[in-house]
Amino acid sequence: MKPRPTYRLRRLAAAVAVALAVTALAAAPALAGKGGGLRIEPAWYDGEGVSFLQPTLFSANPNGGVLACFGLGPDLSGIDRPSQPLYVIFDDTATQDHCDGQPTALRHDHVLSVAPGDPAYSGAWTLVLLVEATPGSTDLAANPITSAEQIQSALVDGSLVDVTSVLAPGGPVRMVAPVIAGR
Repeated sequence: MKPRPTYRLRRLAAAVAVALAVTALAAAPALAGKGGGLRIEPAWYDGEGVSFLQPTLFSANPNGGVLACFGLGPDLSGIDRPSQPLYVIFDDTATQDHCDGQPTALRHDHVLSVAPGDPAYSGAWTLVLLVEATPGSTDLAANPITSAEQIQSALVDGSLVDVTSVLAPGGPVRMVAPVIAGR
C-alpha cells in the first residue's frame, strides 16, 4: 500500500523542521546566557499556568546540563532518579521561552506531565522535545497546548513529532526543576 501524499508531506515537513532545529542547536551555544543564577520558567500543567525553578543554569560546575543555548541546571543523566516527562514544544509562535537575547531563536513552550500533589512528582524531568509535523499548522500563542493529554493526542494524530533523539543524540536530557508556583 502506497503512503498517502499528506503523510509524505508531513514527514517531509517534519524532516525540514528537524534540520532547521539541528542547525539552530549547533549554533546556539554561542548564544548561551550568563551563568550561576536561578531562572524561573513558565509552563502549563493540566490547563493551568505554573512556574518552575531551574537552579544554577550556567556555572563552573561540570555537572551542569546544557541543551543548545539553554542552561538546565544539574545534569541528571548519570544519576538513577525517577523523572517524569517535561514536554518542550519548539515553535515560532511559542510564548514561554527563547534563547537569551535572541527572542526569535528556539522559541518554545513547556508542558509538565505531573505537578506537586501527583504521586509521581519529584521535581526531576526527562525532556521530550517536540516540533509540529506541518510547520505553521499550530499557533501556540492563540491556542496553546496546555496538558500532557493534549500532547499525547497530538503525537497520536501526527500533528506533533517527537524529535528528542535528533536534538539530544547523546540520550534523553534529564534535569531538576521544582514547580514553585501554581497547582
